[in-house]
Amino acid sequence: MNYFYHLLPEPFIGSKLIPLNEMNPEGELYKSHNRKYLGREELTEEIIPILNCKWNDVVQFSALNPQLIINELRKIQSDFQLFRTKCFKVSVVEVEELYEGVIFNRNINQKKGDFSISDEEVMALNSKNYTELKSVPPETMNYWNSVKRDGGKFLWFPYITHIFLKGAIDTTNFEVINLK
Repeated sequence: MNYFYHLLPEPFIGSKLIPLNEMNPEGELYKSHNRKYLGREELTEEIIPILNCKWNDVVQFSALNPQLIINELRKIQSDFQLFRTKCFKVSVVEVEELYEGVIFNRNINQKKGDFSISDEEVMALNSKNYTELKSVPPETMNYWNSVKRDGGKFLWFPYITHIFLKGAIDTTNFEVINLK
């Protein structure tokens, strides 16, 4: 079975993951999640093909188990600290009939600072065309090593396949796994 993943927000209250655009812009939750886009604000206005909605109208998942990311980041970043220790593990079969979703694979040749999303980078999410990643992509490792060498921010998910589900997502039946 193929899964995708979402780090549990801290704190996580209720049973829904909510897109940024559905949060109260004056609330602390919105402000804390919106900080991820400092310097990349243009991305939040991008329209996602197939879903025909903005980047902030979806909940984002990773096609790679975060534990694999953590393991690699610990090798690269000696002072790595883990702040969120749980994540949702979601089966594609579990959500494909409930939510509109796409698989997003960023063009690795896209210029830095170009946040446009092309039709070629997305495909409809379903269990026939989705495959979970089993290792960190080389492009991600190269990015992390360049951040270590040149400085900058260690983003967790560059060049890792993303899953976008449109709207608020009910997590009641999602498996929760521990990260270490």
